[in-house]
Amino acid sequence: MLQSLSSALQLMRYFTSTQPAWGVRELARESGTHHAVVQRVLATFAAEGYLVQDAAGRYTLGLRWFEMGEIVRHVVSPTQAVEPILQHLARESGETVFLTLIDGNEGLCLDIVHSDQQLRFSIEEGQRFALHAGSHGKAILAFLPPEQREGICANAARTDARVDLAVLDGQLAQIRNQGWAYTREESAAGVAGLAVPVWSRTRQVVGSIAISGPVQRLDEAAIPRLLAPLQLAQPKIEGVVGLLR
Repeated sequence: MLQSLSSALQLMRYFTSTQPAWGVRELARESGTHHAVVQRVLATFAAEGYLVQDAAGRYTLGLRWFEMGEIVRHVVSPTQAVEPILQHLARESGETVFLTLIDGNEGLCLDIVHSDQQLRFSIEEGQRFALHAGSHGKAILAFLPPEQREGICANAARTDARVDLAVLDGQLAQIRNQGWAYTREESAAGVAGLAVPVWSRTRQVVGSIAISGPVQRLDEAAIPRLLAPLQLAQPKIEGVVGLLR
């Protein structure tokens, strides 16, 4: 019973912002699950309001997830406490600022304050991303327990031809040594990022705070100017988020 529930929930992970709709056979091929099983799972979720089927027979997420997400947002992400810190950091830096939490072996954008600049980095709340590329991911990956970190890196090398394990290991070692991550054009073309890890009260890394913007504005010369306010925001965010993990 629990295994069937786990398998059903794993299918829900395939519904993302970049792939919000799935047909039964399409999802079966992608997930490697028998189409009859996928059909039963999707039909069950649709009957309970968690999925909606369109005229073409494809399924998209239903409003039940939105309702539950609102509950999680209020319980897990105390917006009133976090957003003023992010807003202050965004005003001070002039760039987009966002808070990420680790979820499994991925990052999840929990809260964001966009820059007022016309040219800015685009990421949205609820967006997931790999941890091996970009300052926001590497600031988490570098401080994970060695076994988990090595597993994520090995998987990245298998799935992303651009990943060189030796180079990545060296970068992560440097991040651990200096306590912050800076990257250029790793997660998006023309974008640079600066990030610090977020720690729990038991000193486990649970996320990161990042400043991202165009490489023209966020170059290496800007690091000292941006790192200071980022590090000042770090313990304030940890005082809220770190208590949840």
